[in-house]
Amino acid sequence: MKKSLSFSLLAVMLLACSFFSPQRIYADTGLIPVREAVEALGGSVIWSKEDKALIVTLGRLKWNMAVGSRLSVLNGTDFELGQPAVMSMDHKVRVPVESFRQALKIHMKPDDGQWKPDAEDTSGLGMYWMRLLQRGDYDQARGLMNDALAALFPADALEQYRHNLEDAYGSWTMLTARSEANDVHRNAVLDYQTPRGKSFRMELRFDPEGKLDDLAVLHSSPDVYLPPAYDDPERYTEQKITVGSKSLPLPGILTLPAGSGGKLPAVVLVHGSGPNDQDESSGGGKMFRDIAAGLAQEGVAVLRYSKRTYEYPNRSLFPEFTVQEETIEDALSAVKLLRQDERIDPGRIYVLGHSQGGMLVPTIIQEDLDGSIAGAMLLSAPSGSLEDLMLQQYQGIMKRAVDNHEAAAELERKKAKVDTWQTAVDLLHDDEYSKDNLPAQFPLPSAYWWYDIRRYSGPLIARSQHVPLLILQGENDVQVPPSSLKVWKQALDTRTDVQYKSYPGLNHMYALYDQPSTGEEYRFPSNMPWEVIQDIADWIHLAAK
Repeated sequence: MKKSLSFSLLAVMLLACSFFSPQRIYADTGLIPVREAVEALGGSVIWSKEDKALIVTLGRLKWNMAVGSRLSVLNGTDFELGQPAVMSMDHKVRVPVESFRQALKIHMKPDDGQWKPDAEDTSGLGMYWMRLLQRGDYDQARGLMNDALAALFPADALEQYRHNLEDAYGSWTMLTARSEANDVHRNAVLDYQTPRGKSFRMELRFDPEGKLDDLAVLHSSPDVYLPPAYDDPERYTEQKITVGSKSLPLPGILTLPAGSGGKLPAVVLVHGSGPNDQDESSGGGKMFRDIAAGLAQEGVAVLRYSKRTYEYPNRSLFPEFTVQEETIEDALSAVKLLRQDERIDPGRIYVLGHSQGGMLVPTIIQEDLDGSIAGAMLLSAPSGSLEDLMLQQYQGIMKRAVDNHEAAAELERKKAKVDTWQTAVDLLHDDEYSKDNLPAQFPLPSAYWWYDIRRYSGPLIARSQHVPLLILQGENDVQVPPSSLKVWKQALDTRTDVQYKSYPGLNHMYALYDQPSTGEEYRFPSNMPWEVIQDIADWIHLAAK
């Protein structure tokens, strides 16, 4: 009996030790292990044995604390903990969870034996996911993805994604983290620095359920944009709106003139090449934002939205991806959305396309089967094939590098770019190949996309159309030469419903620049001149009469 009692007592004691483990005790009492939680976010922790203190670094935050003290120092300022930092039985320094949240702006909670950011803490989730990627913990990283994204990133693909980042930047350390939201995603915006002196930005896009829906690598650069003098927020209102398909919804903004009576004319803005946000941000300019603010003051509503390849840089792409999915479908979806809005005049809906978007306007009109588009504006629209234009752009970059006597290594790098594009153009001009018979070694991504659009000519399509057009061109455009406007004029010489105008000094982003444009000037703050806004507004109002 005594022996049985001893065994029973031992079993109870073992059960108690298991149940009241240090992890469970401190989770229940609201204390968090600092090192474990900080390192899970990609930060670093140093233990000073002599001072019995921790030195925590997370991005630009520095936090020093000593065991047994409530007083800590956060970025050089005294910060009082809810209770003294303690050394637990498992030799971990712990502080109150609430103090951790207040200091580092991250809400952590215990989950299956680990400390993780709360599902509502977007920036924390982003930092945590990037640390999982950096550690090579691909299973956990995939576990934070939704099914659609996880299907694109099996473990080997995620490993390759990590290697691509390391090849481009080396190892990375977080600088800043913030969160932002639209009607489609909650975004973690994370800036990282690397030992190579480079920096990059990650935007991790989480769906409403808190699962990672897509991710993008962007250049890290300060936002130097300044609103134009004509931007008067009291004269317009902005409404968040969702454009696109059910599976790939896109966040957008509908800008409406303030206090307007009656139904409004409206314009859909269609982006140029590459991933573009709803403002078509480029360095220090936000061309689409300027257009929206300006036209609204002239009584015109404007709908702008993030491009599909911007909002879904991975999920939007598939082997047979073309401009149909990249641009045309969403532009027509936006037009349809405006037709359903009671504030908009369905007979006065226009499309404005910039650069590649302008080049595709004739196709957008062609696919507008119910005739919803009343007119269109083409800004710096290429008049010939895109592949030839791209080769010309890189040849121009090379020529300027030679003329400026750039270093040999830089000349070699730019010459390699020209050679790549020359090879691509030669293959695209070869009739042996097509969308159905792609070359085995095509030097650019998305070979199907290029073979679908090769030899595309917007002027030839527009020649037989009857939707009024306004075609504009900057005379200081290094990307789409002013000679393009002449080609449009020649091709549409039999049409009487097309107007043209060119602007001295304006570059490709419709900013005034007093030197020959190279594209380097895009990084400076700039705005579309009021003259261009006024010309667009006047044309819309005259076209409606």
